[in-house]
Amino acid sequence: MDPLRENAIYNERFVKVICVGAGASGILLAYKLKRSFDNYTLTIYDKNPEVSGTWFENRYPGCACDVPSHNYTYSFEPKPDFSSVYAGSKEIKGYFQEFVAKYDLQQFIKASHLVNETRWDGEKGEWEVKVEDLSTGKVIHDWCHILIHATGYLNKPAWPKIPGIEKYKGIKLHSADYDESVSLEGKNVILVGGGSSAVQILPAIQSVVKRAKIFIRSPVWVLPDISSESGKYSSEQIQKFVNDPKSVLQLRQNNERTMNSIFTMYMKDTILQEQCKNLLTSTTKKLLQNEDMERKLIPDFAVGCKRVIPSGYKYLTTLKKDNVDVVYSGVASFTEEGCISDDSQSHKGDVIICATGFNTSYVPNYPVLANGRNLQVEWRQSIMGYMGVGICEFPNTLTFLGPYTPVSNGPTLIAIEAQADYICSFIDRYQSEPSIHSFSPKRDVCEEFKKHVASAMDRLVWTDGCRNSHNNHAIGGRVPTTWPGSTLHYLEAVREPRIEDWEIKYKCNRFSWLGDGVSQTEWDPTSDLGYYIREFDDSQPNSRRGRALAVAKTGTQPKRPLHRQPKLAMAEEKPKVATNEIPINGTSIKTDKISVTIVNGLHNS
Repeated sequence: MDPLRENAIYNERFVKVICVGAGASGILLAYKLKRSFDNYTLTIYDKNPEVSGTWFENRYPGCACDVPSHNYTYSFEPKPDFSSVYAGSKEIKGYFQEFVAKYDLQQFIKASHLVNETRWDGEKGEWEVKVEDLSTGKVIHDWCHILIHATGYLNKPAWPKIPGIEKYKGIKLHSADYDESVSLEGKNVILVGGGSSAVQILPAIQSVVKRAKIFIRSPVWVLPDISSESGKYSSEQIQKFVNDPKSVLQLRQNNERTMNSIFTMYMKDTILQEQCKNLLTSTTKKLLQNEDMERKLIPDFAVGCKRVIPSGYKYLTTLKKDNVDVVYSGVASFTEEGCISDDSQSHKGDVIICATGFNTSYVPNYPVLANGRNLQVEWRQSIMGYMGVGICEFPNTLTFLGPYTPVSNGPTLIAIEAQADYICSFIDRYQSEPSIHSFSPKRDVCEEFKKHVASAMDRLVWTDGCRNSHNNHAIGGRVPTTWPGSTLHYLEAVREPRIEDWEIKYKCNRFSWLGDGVSQTEWDPTSDLGYYIREFDDSQPNSRRGRALAVAKTGTQPKRPLHRQPKLAMAEEKPKVATNEIPINGTSIKTDKISVTIVNGLHNS
C-alpha cells in the first residue's frame, strides 16, 4: 500500500486564526498568511467601519505622519504617487485601503465588529471569542486555535483625568476621535495639550478661529515643519517616481539608512545626543528670540525622552500670533464655560479640543481570560510582556506592537513586519506539528527579560526625567515599554525565535510530526530530488552574526563613521546662514527664514 499524503513529515493540519484589529498589523498578517499558508481560515474583527486602524481614527486638523511618506509603507510595497514629502492621515489611510484591495484581503475582514471578550478553553485548546456586530447589535460566538491581538499602540483616546469635564456646556472634541463636522470658524477655542497632536492642530486652526488658547504643561523638543501642506511633490516629480521605480527605491533606502544611523542619540551622554541637543536648542532660540519663551519652551531633558515632534517651527511661530494665547500651565478643572488653570485663573471657550493623546497603558480593551486570570487586571498592576509579541503564560495568543516594541527609536513598520514573520513562525509550527496543544512564554523568562529591559533603560533617554508614553506619562511610573535598543537591534533579536523561552504542551507524542518517513519533497512532483548537489557552497553562515550580516548585505556599502551622523556634525561646525528653504529628502520646503539644518531620521513613527 502506498503512503498517504497526510502522513508526510510536517503535514499541515487545519488551523483557525482570529485577529483583533485591521490596521497596518492586521492586514499585513492577512497578506502573509494568504501568501504562504494553506489549510487555514482567518477572521479579522475591527470595531471601525473601515480598515487602517489609527489612520482611520486620527483625522484632526493638520494630522500628518512624521515619517517621510515613501518610508511609511511596507518594505515590499512602495507607493510612487504620494502627493507630499510627508503624507496626511487621509492619504495614509488610502494606502492601506489600496493594499487590501490589491491583494484581495477584504475577504478576511469583518468591519464594525467589536470584540467584547476572549476566553481560553484549556481542555479544547481553543479561544472562545465573543463579538458584537455593531451594525445589527447581534452577538457572535466565534472560536479559534490561535488568537492575535493587533489593536495597536494608538487606538484608545485618553481624555484628561480632570474634574468637571462633564460640566462643560460647549463643544468637546478629542484629537484621537475628532468630529470633522464641527466648524471652528469664528470660535474661541481652548486647546489642551502641548504634544504631537497639539503641535499639528494649532497651526491648522489658527487662521480660522477667532482666538485660540493653548495650555502647555511641559516643553517638548521640536523639529522643522513636515505638515502635509509643505513639501508637496510637483506633478513632474510624481511622474518621475511612477515611471522610474529605482528612483523611489533609492530615496526610500537613503531615508531608512539615515533613520537607522542615529540610535546612539537615544543613549544618554553620547556625542550624537549632545550634538542634537545643541543644534535644536540653537535653532529654537533663533526662531523664538524671546528669553521668556525660550525658558518655557526649550526642555532640559534629553532629546528623545519625550517624542521629538515634527512641524515644530510652524507651531512655535504660531504661538506668537496675535490671536493665540499661551498658558504655561496645566488645567486644574473644567467649568460650564471653559476651565480653570493650575494658577487658579478662569478661561472661557466655545470649543475645547483635548489633544491629550492615547491611553498607552497597554491594558486590553476587552477581557483576555485564561486559567482563572484576566490580562486586563494583570497589566493594570504590572506589564509582563515578551519581546513585543508574547504574553506571559497566556496560551496560543500573540500580539502586534505589544509592550517592548520599538515604537520610538527608528522605523516602525519594519518592526511590524518582523513581528508578522515571528507570529507566522508560531502559526506554522502549530500547524505542522499536530501534537502541539498550546504554547506560551514562560514566567521566569518574562521576568528575566523585564529585568534586562529595566537595566538597559538606565542608560537610555526614556528614563531622563520626563513624562512619556513609555512610562505611562508618569516619571518613574513603570519600566519604559519601548524596545531597549535600535530597530535594527530588534530585527536581529526576533529573526530566529527562541523556542526555549516558550512552554510547549503536547496532546500526544511530540514526534508525531515525523509521519511515516516520507518527505514533503517526495510528495512534490516538480521538486528536484537532488537539490543539495551544487558547484559551490552557497549555504547560509552557521553563526548568528554571520547570518545577520548576510541579511544586512555586508560589504555592499562604502565605510561610514560608526555611531555618528555627518549632518549633525556639519550643522554644529558650520550653521547655515538664514534661508527660507529647507532641503528634505531632495525637496526644498519653505520656512520662516530661520537658520536650521534638517536631521533626517529624528522623525519617529
